[in-house]
Amino acid sequence: MVITGVIRPPAEIRAVADKTALFVAKNGRAFESRILNSAKGKTPKFAFLHDSSPFHAYYEDKIRFYEEGGEEKEKDGQAEKELQEKKKQEEEKPIKEAEEKKKQEELQKKKEKAQKASALDPVATALLGRRKIIKEA
Repeated sequence: MVITGVIRPPAEIRAVADKTALFVAKNGRAFESRILNSAKGKTPKFAFLHDSSPFHAYYEDKIRFYEEGGEEKEKDGQAEKELQEKKKQEEEKPIKEAEEKKKQEELQKKKEKAQKASALDPVATALLGRRKIIKEA
C-alpha cells in the first residue's frame, strides 16, 4: 500500500519527526539508519521512519525542507509547544478534579447542614415557646 499526500501527525509525533528530520538533514541518512537499527527505532515513537507509516511523507518533506536551507522556525517549534501544553493540562487534570470533588463535598455538607437546621427549627421554636411560657408562670 502506497500512501500519497502529506498527513500532518499529532503534536507528540510531529515534535519527534521534526527533530529527527533536522538531525538527518544535518548528519545524513546514516543517522536515520542508526535509529532504525536501534531498539528505539522499533518503538511507535519512531514509526514515521518506516515507509508504511502515514506520517512518513511528512517526515520526508521536513528532511527536504531542512536540506534546502529551511530553518527551524517558531512554527516548527509549535508542535513542541502543543506537546508541552498537553502535558501541562494532563498534569493539572487530577488537581482540578480533586478541587472539583472538594467543592462538591463542601456543597453537599452545606446542604446536609441546612436540612438538619430546617428539621430542628420547628422543634427549637416549640421548645423556646414552652420555655417562655414556663418563665412567665
